[in-house]
Amino acid sequence: MRCSELSWRSVPRAARLAAAGLALLVAVAAAAAARADVGLAADDERPLRGEVVRLHVSEDGEPAPGYVVQAVYRPNSQTEHRELLPVADATGTVLWTPLDAGPATLTVWPPGVEPGAGGTRGAEAVASLTVAVRYGGFPPSGMLIMIVAGLLLFGGAAAAFLMLLKPPSHIPPEEPPST
Repeated sequence: MRCSELSWRSVPRAARLAAAGLALLVAVAAAAAARADVGLAADDERPLRGEVVRLHVSEDGEPAPGYVVQAVYRPNSQTEHRELLPVADATGTVLWTPLDAGPATLTVWPPGVEPGAGGTRGAEAVASLTVAVRYGGFPPSGMLIMIVAGLLLFGGAAAAFLMLLKPPSHIPPEEPPST
């Protein structure tokens, strides 16, 4: 068979599918290699509520200005709420003061995207970091709840114990034997 007689149709179907799959794999690998590696790091991954935390946005290990960072407090819960942080400055730094204690997910969006304003259509987050925000001190509401629960528990137990030890009122007292 001469070279001029060879055509794509003369190649078996399995070989054509394998070649198409290989080409697709190479294209996906090239696209993944061309994509920048964006990262997010925090000075403290267990920050205190109300204290400033410095976040660092980097692209391929270098500071990345212009990226948008969003904080989601208690993600995937009914009490979830979001906070849009300032855009990363020239050094790729964002200052964040956590508003609530609990888990928080920090998400990095590409420059020009406004999360939550309908501007994320077609855009996807490029990095995220989950942190555990702690209370700065002892929450007084927790102590109050514990005291009320203790009073109910031990007060109920004491009342039940006193009722058990009380002599029954429907049984007449025994008369002493007469002599």
